[in-house]
Amino acid sequence: MKKYDERETLFSRISLEKGTKEYEEFYAKNPQYQKDDDSIRGVSFRDNLRKSDEFKKRFFPLTANNKLFIKNLHDLVENFEVKERQVIEHSFAKNLKEIGKYYGATDVGMMKLKDSSYYEYLGGLSDEIGLDTYGKKVKRTFNTAIVFTVKMDLEFMNRAPHFEELLTTEEAYLKVAQVGARIAVYIKSLGYRAMFNHSEYYLAPLVPLAVDAGLGEIGICNHLVTKEHGNNVRLGAVFTNLQVDYDQPIEYGLNDFCKICSLCMMNCPSKSITHKERMVNGKRFFKFDDASCFALWNNSGTDCGTCIQSCPFTQGVDLFKVNQMKDNPKMMKQIMEEYLEEFGRRNYTKKELSILNLEDKDD
Repeated sequence: MKKYDERETLFSRISLEKGTKEYEEFYAKNPQYQKDDDSIRGVSFRDNLRKSDEFKKRFFPLTANNKLFIKNLHDLVENFEVKERQVIEHSFAKNLKEIGKYYGATDVGMMKLKDSSYYEYLGGLSDEIGLDTYGKKVKRTFNTAIVFTVKMDLEFMNRAPHFEELLTTEEAYLKVAQVGARIAVYIKSLGYRAMFNHSEYYLAPLVPLAVDAGLGEIGICNHLVTKEHGNNVRLGAVFTNLQVDYDQPIEYGLNDFCKICSLCMMNCPSKSITHKERMVNGKRFFKFDDASCFALWNNSGTDCGTCIQSCPFTQGVDLFKVNQMKDNPKMMKQIMEEYLEEFGRRNYTKKELSILNLEDKDD
């Protein structure tokens, strides 16, 4: 079974500099990526936001220091000493879930890490926290992942692909780091090793972990889709050697529903999403053109989010109906009909949120 390699992810690929040893070695082995990657390399998509310089000076600082906060959280967890060990029963998993929610998680699940859960190699995406990780082998020293979601603000997301979408995405990444750091420090206080995954440091891809932790299924958008909030969530995980009761994957009929729905694919401005299935480490994903997706980011100046906004589960589906839809095409069609009647192809809001309104500034 081919193991995950963070060097193959888009952000790792486009961070490579032409002419370097890493660049030459990677594209010698993976020539299929090179042309498209070179066309989007070295671009800060946020700079292309179609707003005035005054707007950018006022509002880019809203999130400009998030990575600094995340670095401080990372360093805090790294330097926090493991305390005297407490005896923790496996059933304490239910308490840990509630503790995670108390710290700010939307939902929490537990899964047992396997060797294949981890990245084989890191992709060099941790410069912001002072780590040079490119090509480093991951040490698989943890056996449990506490996986959690953080819900993004729907009012912001429904303005995708505008700047509000980027704001709620960035805010969620920071909240993920805050929740993960607090859980990790708590577990170290109980006497067990722990490290948290965040936007600047991943030991594993989180979508497969979230599936194994019973938090949702993978949609054709290749995101985790939860029953309650669709794919309008960001994921976090704390790795630890504390052993607890583990959750099991769930199936609520999403794969069949996606074939009926396909709104994320139809609404995708870059046509990057497909119905073509692919298996990765035993998980069903879908073929996806990440380079064309990122090219759209460059064009819009945001990380788009249209596929998130378009999902009926993001807008909210009656949980009773969700729990009845597996192997029930009639219920799936009813859900779709109700969604289309209320929202049309997507619940898009054009009007700018007041947080970004400059019209009332003093002359």
